[in-house]
Amino acid sequence: MHSANAPQLGDTPRLIEVDGRMLCTQIRGRGPTVVLDGGGTGQGVGGGWGREFEDGLASMATVVTYDRSGVGHSDGCQARTIAQMADDLHELVHATGVVLPAVFVGWSYGGLVTAMHALRHPGDVAGLVFVDPTPAAPVPMPAALRLPLQFLGVTQLRAMASASAAGLFGTAFGQRLIHRSVTRTSGTEPSREMLELATSFYTTPRAIRELSRMLARMDTHLREVHQAMTARGACFPDVPTTVLAAAIRPERIPAKHRRHLDADHRQLAELAPNGRVVLAEDATHQLPLEQPQLVLQHIAETIASPEHE
Repeated sequence: MHSANAPQLGDTPRLIEVDGRMLCTQIRGRGPTVVLDGGGTGQGVGGGWGREFEDGLASMATVVTYDRSGVGHSDGCQARTIAQMADDLHELVHATGVVLPAVFVGWSYGGLVTAMHALRHPGDVAGLVFVDPTPAAPVPMPAALRLPLQFLGVTQLRAMASASAAGLFGTAFGQRLIHRSVTRTSGTEPSREMLELATSFYTTPRAIRELSRMLARMDTHLREVHQAMTARGACFPDVPTTVLAAAIRPERIPAKHRRHLDADHRQLAELAPNGRVVLAEDATHQLPLEQPQLVLQHIAETIASPEHE
């Protein structure tokens, strides 16, 4: 679908055709284009980045959010590779009719898609901001242990989806489980908005099943992106590039895993001629929800940089 056929821009989510599939997309605000690629399965329509962050960004830019193929309100099957996700993103931003090149912002798993998109489609990109991205480098753990743990995680998610369908997470006991899970993941007392988003996820069986399918391919996805990043001549376009890394990690993460995260973030930044890593003090992985103004500041700096112009 070419940009000439794209609908008029507006705040209401709409379905846009990409390679025979309809992807749910929302476009808000005015100004330079900023494309958000969210964590997890990539359900970006619906406020998953947090109200303060999304509203603040829409006040200074044209903001594109979307649900990846087979996720949320988008149809089709979930993409099997990160390259397919990146190519979908390339086709989507051209189909919307927004002004390109754009600043691409990837949070968590969305950082993998953002990185692959920048490697495969550099002409789309005017700037890059990675928000505590998932590391692509191999985890410092033998495959004989890593893969069974991945399988266990998938099994747990499938059981969780069944529990969700049975209404467990709508009970007082289920709410306590959600609170405990969010607290353990973030390492801090969760905000009301974080709990609302988590409750929405836990009470939507389809969303949990989508995450289980993605997790089943996670090891393959990480190896795919790592190979692309370390291929001979691999580099990002010469645009402003920032990797925002959370300073606070769950206490149970081993020291070698912390070092692994730090090294991967440095490697990601080094793919750009002037890339940098910025440590977000007093922040966990939930950066856009905890410190929306910090993320907005770095996006605004990217937009305002001479290289972006």
